Amino acid sequence: MPDNTRIDRSSGTREPDETGSIPVGLAEFALTTDGVTLKTSGLGSCIGVAIHDETAGVSGLLHFMLPAAADANGTHPDAKFADTGIESMLDAFREHGGHPARSWAKVAGGATMLEFNRLTPVGERNVAAVRRELEAANVRIRATDFGGYHGRSLAFDPSTETLTVTSGDGVVRRL
Repeated sequence: MPDNTRIDRSSGTREPDETGSIPVGLAEFALTTDGVTLKTSGLGSCIGVAIHDETAGVSGLLHFMLPAAADANGTHPDAKFADTGIESMLDAFREHGGHPARSWAKVAGGATMLEFNRLTPVGERNVAAVRRELEAANVRIRATDFGGYHGRSLAFDPSTETLTVTSGDGVVRRL
């Protein structure tokens, strides 16, 4: 494959949009090997996982919705869940020379958008799941922006290793 291949296992090859960034939708992931910014929006209780291997020059961004595929019924894309989404993204990451043990992740999301008295909020369960899955894959977490009550949009710039988190209340954080 060419060095600049971008893969999105959920919906085929993805090219940059009019802003020059590669959009990653809900329950999708994408990779880049040429430093193109990866972006996603609409993270409420969902989690965005940016992974980067500086040595290999490969980066990825996953936007997952739920902690585990086993908790769902029916057929869904792997990227919808922390467990299968991280596994699928890391498989593609390895295909492009990425090595999880020398990589790091920056992770954001997990807001409490709805509260139910008897249940642990989905955002909290997603945070626990992403920590568990990345630890199992030997990917260290370099920075996080979890929780709160506002949605988020993310932009990961591999060339600067910066994850820009813009929250629904207008606060911008750079991780």
